[in-house]
Amino acid sequence: MISAIYTFAMTTGANRVIRGARIEHVCGDPSLGPEKDYAYGMRIVRKALHAITVEVPGPTLFDPQVGDIQEPIHAS
Repeated sequence: MISAIYTFAMTTGANRVIRGARIEHVCGDPSLGPEKDYAYGMRIVRKALHAITVEVPGPTLFDPQVGDIQEPIHAS
C-alpha cells in the first residue's frame, strides 16, 4: 500500500507500506516541477515494486526517500 499517512496504514494491518508524498499527490509532488515530480513518482513506484518482492514478518514500512534498496522498518 502506498500511503502518505503510513502510520495509519501500518496500524490497520497492511503488511507492506510505502511512504507516499502527500495526501493529495501520493505518488508525486507537483511543486517539484514536471521532471522532478516524475522522477520522484518513479522512485515511489520502484520502491513499491521492490516491496512486493521482499518477504516481511508483519507490517513493514518502505521509505523511497532512503537509498535505492533499503532494509524495511518493522512496526512494533
